[in-house]
Amino acid sequence: MSARVAGFLGTHGERWPSTPVEQIRRLASADGPDGPLAVVPDELVAVAVAFEERYGGLAYRLKTDGNHMEYGLEGEAYFRWISEFGWMFPAAVDGAWTWGVDVLLDGRTAMAPGEWPYRLIDRAVEQRLEKHALLEEVRLWPHVTLTYETATLVSPTITLSGVPEVPEATGPADRWWYDGEVAAHLWLHGWPAGRDNWVLRCFSRTRPGLSGVLGHLSAVGELDQWCTICSRALQPSMPTYVPQGGEPGLCLPSPSDRR
Repeated sequence: MSARVAGFLGTHGERWPSTPVEQIRRLASADGPDGPLAVVPDELVAVAVAFEERYGGLAYRLKTDGNHMEYGLEGEAYFRWISEFGWMFPAAVDGAWTWGVDVLLDGRTAMAPGEWPYRLIDRAVEQRLEKHALLEEVRLWPHVTLTYETATLVSPTITLSGVPEVPEATGPADRWWYDGEVAAHLWLHGWPAGRDNWVLRCFSRTRPGLSGVLGHLSAVGELDQWCTICSRALQPSMPTYVPQGGEPGLCLPSPSDRR
């Protein structure tokens, strides 16, 4: 794992009980394209065992969300077949969505909150950890939230001039840019049938630096009046969060946010 993820988990990570290997092998089950399998193939069981040995019982709470991100089989390995993606198994819980996350055999993750379509979210669990670690690294910087709406499976065409992308933190539902002084995070905020809703969160170590971030964006979306980082409204009439004379939409985390 990278130094960023190691530091993040060293500070925020917890280890809860994991599922023993013999229990995984004994209780494994699978629903294939033609119904339940009498015997679960060894290669499927091996994937579940490898996942649990590496990630089983891992949990951490992001300061931007109230619930834990959890990883592990929670007692048994259950595989199901989805024709578009193949075999997958429930192996995580997303605390932000309070919803289960599936892992495909190649390591990608997918989920379908509520009645939304099934959607690929991460390239791998490693990438998922990278995006969360980077968010924790910059979340207390001054930031602005912008929104975009696109057709289904269409990402906004956004570049941030002069700031490199972070490939290890970027996946199907996330793009990250970061140079140590400024950062931007584009993430899929919702995907109801027929459209995708994206949020771009721009960060700078300094308040004046945010103007530079916005000035180098190839496409500036709608200014959001709700901060998805701090979970609070951003109206000029609320001086607690936007100082008098400050820019609407600019969120300046207060010392209490550092707890």
